[in-house]
Amino acid sequence: MDAKDPIPGLAALAARLGHEFQQPARLEAALTHRSWAAEAQLPDSCENQRLEYLGDAVLGAICAEWLVVHRPEWQEGTLTKVRSRLTNAAALARVAQRLELGNDLRLGRGEEQSGGRTKGTVLADALEAVIGALWLDGGVEPVRRMFAQWFAEEIAEAVEAGADDNPKGDLQERLQHEGRQGPRYEVLEESGPSHARHFRVAVFRGVECLGEGEGASKREAEMRAAREALRHWTEPPAPG
Repeated sequence: MDAKDPIPGLAALAARLGHEFQQPARLEAALTHRSWAAEAQLPDSCENQRLEYLGDAVLGAICAEWLVVHRPEWQEGTLTKVRSRLTNAAALARVAQRLELGNDLRLGRGEEQSGGRTKGTVLADALEAVIGALWLDGGVEPVRRMFAQWFAEEIAEAVEAGADDNPKGDLQERLQHEGRQGPRYEVLEESGPSHARHFRVAVFRGVECLGEGEGASKREAEMRAAREALRHWTEPPAPG
């Protein structure tokens, strides 16, 4: 393992981020997991934990700024709820997957063999580190641009939900926290005329059905299915 070997996809990733790094070593460090640094006997400054710490704070501020500017009618409670929804580990992992960060990570042998490139926690941490690297290299503007572009899907869903609860996000986060396979939603039935559609959706973990829900839109049915899955998860066992 040669610490001097460049990351092959570094330039392509920088292009996706929309930023030309003045110091590419910052982006390399953001993509370097502590397991790789330990095996290469690199100092702590060459791996991504410190950048992850910075990126977590930066993302929280950028997200808060976006919400205050774009949702002036929302009160603090709603703003806090939506910011949490946009910055939780599950949301970060989805954004990291869109950016294809997993392909460019430097992982130690053990982490590589255990599927680290697709682990939600590893991806979420790496994304925060990349945000930290962007901030150090270019300041606030590159982070704002990256947030607006790559968090667009998360922003749209979180803003639509507003102050409502977010059972889909809660279920995703709970499964990832327990190291389990993420949820998969499947439309079981779609009926009714075009102006009054009705959906029945089930949520699965692998082949196991966790819950079902119905609604006038696929999103509503998915949220109800996730809520049902969470309800069963927290229910006390029936007396024997």
